[in-house]
Amino acid sequence: MNARKSLSTGNCARSVMTFVLGLSVAVTARAQSSGTIDQLFAFTCIRGGVETCPQGGRPDLIIQASDGNFYGAAQVTDEGVSDPQGGTLFKLTPAGKFTVIFTFTQVASGFLNGNNPADGFVEANDGFLYGTTFNGGKQNDGVLFRISKTGTGFKVLHNFCSSTNCADGSIPNSLLLGQDGNLYGTTQDGGSSVSPCPSSGCGTIFRFEPTTGAFTVLHRLTAAADGLEPSGMIQATNGNFYGVTDGLPHVVGGFNEDIFQFTPTGEFTVQFKSPNHDTPISGLKQGANGNLYGAFENIPAGLINFFEISTDGTGFVAFAPFTSLAGMLSIPSLSLASDGNLWDTSFTDSTAPMGSVFSINPQNGAALQTFAFDGANGNSPEVGVIQAADGTFVGTTSHGGTISGGSNDFADGTVWTLDAGLPAPVPAITLLNSTSGSAGSTVLINGHNFIGTTAVSFNGVSASFQVLNTQFVSATVPAGAITGPIEVTNLGGTATSAQSFNVN
Repeated sequence: MNARKSLSTGNCARSVMTFVLGLSVAVTARAQSSGTIDQLFAFTCIRGGVETCPQGGRPDLIIQASDGNFYGAAQVTDEGVSDPQGGTLFKLTPAGKFTVIFTFTQVASGFLNGNNPADGFVEANDGFLYGTTFNGGKQNDGVLFRISKTGTGFKVLHNFCSSTNCADGSIPNSLLLGQDGNLYGTTQDGGSSVSPCPSSGCGTIFRFEPTTGAFTVLHRLTAAADGLEPSGMIQATNGNFYGVTDGLPHVVGGFNEDIFQFTPTGEFTVQFKSPNHDTPISGLKQGANGNLYGAFENIPAGLINFFEISTDGTGFVAFAPFTSLAGMLSIPSLSLASDGNLWDTSFTDSTAPMGSVFSINPQNGAALQTFAFDGANGNSPEVGVIQAADGTFVGTTSHGGTISGGSNDFADGTVWTLDAGLPAPVPAITLLNSTSGSAGSTVLINGHNFIGTTAVSFNGVSASFQVLNTQFVSATVPAGAITGPIEVTNLGGTATSAQSFNVN
């Protein structure tokens, strides 16, 4: 797969692919919707011999953390050069107050703390933020790092390509919080380099345990059986992990998309192989119906298609072409919003040359709403959207924005918000870490949309609780509780556990 980021040079560097979208063939019609994308913050850079960006530039995917604030990374701290480098980590309040909490800087021996942070933060159950960089570290193959929400305690937890022949992976390209509280991710390269894998390796799946600090490679892909360059991995409600790879072609001429399943016990299975030269260009998202959604490029036709498939690899449906394109690209993973539709961003197309936010119907892929960027509020969104606890959408653009600086200043990306009139997202409970306990014991509740939780109850009895992140709430079994379901309530509504909790 081709990278969507502009990264520094080095032995594993990647460069952004420029593409142009057009509508030369029949594609899904998309009308502009009423509504406004509002700039929440613009990143200021200063022109000079080398354009410096002390706040960072080209912001990446952001998260809303347990404190209600937004956290993210900006990929670079310089511009106007062939290999922009550095980057920052930042905090942004819902009111738009911006704080840099860390800057990636170069020393004589390189960017030892990392370079070009990417793919967003993960807030773990210990309250720390975790992330990765594409480059930098001791081998210049990326790092896994940890930092507090106040910006203290930055620590490199793993330097990729530390093992012989990069057996531990290189160039991390995804990170997620698992149902067990551990971190899981993939690397684009490294792992096995046995033919037909390239010398750079076919990629890996790894786990990091915050409680012990243990880093483990769970699987090294081999091109012949597994494909290569895994990305876009998620954990589905059934506990298994799913992602996409470039699979070996069925006929000579290019790669095909593979969709894989990886179980917590370590079994890797290719669930689906595309029949044509369909290259994966997005990660996966699980819909409300349990199926997986993503996007591929149909190389012979030069089209982008969204698709739906079940977790067992059956029922693959390619929706009508979303748009046509020239060149290779990757697009963000879809997000499931509170209206039941899938939302995403488009870098550019003929109806919105500076990019747009759009939604599609998960039943047939039809375009529903489109909100265009105009440059003043941002230009060229490279990552997808999140839905905040109040129902608004929040995201970033890699360029554009409005600033009030001097004549030598320019905006290098924005954080934006969009109120599309959607309700706050309803919480969902996936599982409980224990199904029995006595009053005063602690229960860890796993699910989704827990930011902004207002109440937790055990069979109707209110409990004290702590929101750890969007996926976990820790609750104390209250005195007087009796056996029954657990409920979690936020602005969007109430979720009831399918499991009963037995009070001893």
